[in-house]
Amino acid sequence: MRVKDTKNGYGWLSITLHWLTVAIVLTMFTVGSMSQAGREVDLRLVNLHTTIGMTAYVLLWGRIAWRFAVGHPGPLPRQGVVFFTIGKYFHFVLLIAIGTMLLSGPLMAWSNGGTIRFFAFAIPSPVGAFPRAHAFLRAVHGYGASFILAGMILHVVAVFKHTVVNRDGTFDKIMIADGPREPTAVTAK
Repeated sequence: MRVKDTKNGYGWLSITLHWLTVAIVLTMFTVGSMSQAGREVDLRLVNLHTTIGMTAYVLLWGRIAWRFAVGHPGPLPRQGVVFFTIGKYFHFVLLIAIGTMLLSGPLMAWSNGGTIRFFAFAIPSPVGAFPRAHAFLRAVHGYGASFILAGMILHVVAVFKHTVVNRDGTFDKIMIADGPREPTAVTAK
């Protein structure tokens, strides 16, 4: 069982961090969007959003640090260099966006003079209310969420492209640590 990445594939640690991040980010986006959907902000959902975020905070920073420290595996033989390079740097941009969310979320709460609540804990604002900073951070957090959603949609479209059109084995990189293997040719019967 390969734990670490190789020159052209992910190990189980990267694969696990990737899929945990997917689950966390999708959940955070869904709960965060639902909390803002009504005429008034649903504080129960805001608290759930915050609780999930604070619980996963170290894991998400670990995911970001791991990818930047380890780097990105290289292309498979059948991957195009141009699209591989675009995809590689887009992954890093998505990680920066997640890091921006991890910073802007707590700062947004505190710049409103609020308290970050999760489970039975509360972290009061170390500063008073700063309405202009709060408005800016709220905009950053909102646009960041939209950017991540758009990025995830683009990422899924690229997965389909690699799987259905290119058939280049790229999808195996994030699914199988013992791969990726060269895809076998499809034969007609």
